[in-house]
Amino acid sequence: MRPGLREEIWRATRIFVVASLFGWGMNLFLEFILFASLLYLIWSFRRVVKIFQWVDDGMRGIPPSGSGIWGDFSDMLNRQKRRHKKAQEKLSSAVRRIMEVVESIDDGIMILNSDRTVDSWNKAATKFLGLRKNDRGVPIFNLIRDPDFVAYLSSPESQEPIEIVLPDSIEKTLQISASLIGKEDIVVVITDITKFSTIDRIKSEFVSNVSHELRTPLTVFRGYLESFEDKADKSSSEKLAISHMLKQVYRMESLANDLTTLSSMEEAGSKVPLEKFKLNELITEIVTEAKKLGNKQHIFTLDLISCDFVGDLDGVRAALGNIIFNAVRHNPEGVNVNISLDKEGEGFLVLVSDDGVGLDRDDIPRLTERFFRGDRSRNFGSGGSGLGLAIAKHAINRSQGTLEVQGNLGEGALFKVWLPNQS
Repeated sequence: MRPGLREEIWRATRIFVVASLFGWGMNLFLEFILFASLLYLIWSFRRVVKIFQWVDDGMRGIPPSGSGIWGDFSDMLNRQKRRHKKAQEKLSSAVRRIMEVVESIDDGIMILNSDRTVDSWNKAATKFLGLRKNDRGVPIFNLIRDPDFVAYLSSPESQEPIEIVLPDSIEKTLQISASLIGKEDIVVVITDITKFSTIDRIKSEFVSNVSHELRTPLTVFRGYLESFEDKADKSSSEKLAISHMLKQVYRMESLANDLTTLSSMEEAGSKVPLEKFKLNELITEIVTEAKKLGNKQHIFTLDLISCDFVGDLDGVRAALGNIIFNAVRHNPEGVNVNISLDKEGEGFLVLVSDDGVGLDRDDIPRLTERFFRGDRSRNFGSGGSGLGLAIAKHAINRSQGTLEVQGNLGEGALFKVWLPNQS
């Protein structure tokens, strides 16, 4: 039992015992008991009034002094006030620390209310968007009218970040990402990716220019070498030299073509031209070309359903073509290549498998990197550019599809391509 409660019980007991004794002695027991109860209630009421006055004043200063249960109650409130004050100081310190961190971040951060009005932002957001103090409470669509931005904020939880260029900062490219906080509020993160977009543009232009400039001299070299190859009076060493030079010219032409294809895909970005075509017929055409590439020395087995497909025709051709051609280029003669096409979900699944030399499991994560070539014993003499699977991956991603690669050395390889039907 709490000391104050024990003291209060003894106080009430003493009062009623004294009142009882006087009441019995004067033959006014009930009257003395009622009088004592009234005095006790008045005294307790005054203590309660003082405590409430102290609480109403914000519990500033020393709490009302006293003993018994009301003294304990005052002490308890005072301790609670001190604990609350300490917690409030910790919370304020944490909020200040968070605000300092937010203000020091290079990325812009902006909080939007459920009605898409601006609530708060950091210095970086002010720099990127030119926000002012009186913009608080203004609808964000009044400040940023970009159509892509407006569409993106309609459902930020289900979309990838977008890139926008604001009219008043032509040279600045911003990446916008948004997510819900709580039930309806939104936090918008703004990143300046001008440097990276500029580097990508310069790289793309450089690759495009280099591949374009390579074609003219390579065409000249190939023309002369092919004319020399047709001459009859050549020694064996001359034939060997011309054959080797032609092989390298063909390889350089393939590299230039792959660079041009990859560059054009990157320049197009995420804008995919949609066409309607027969996916099974496209695969059949690619297989026909692959058989010619392998001099009909590879065994193809097709299991294709007939299907109308709406998507990026050139991208799908480039992706599936590089995967199927790789099964020919990087495997010895007589290898079985199995290709199947079936419906899966809202799209179609293409499986390309072979029983050839297989893949090193350590190489699989890097197969779609540019210019990466796996085991030298597998690739030696294949004439590949190292860009085929990079082009395939880029084309599949651009169509919102997926690419999965499986395999082991000596056990063949399996490529799973899922393409959404964008009809």
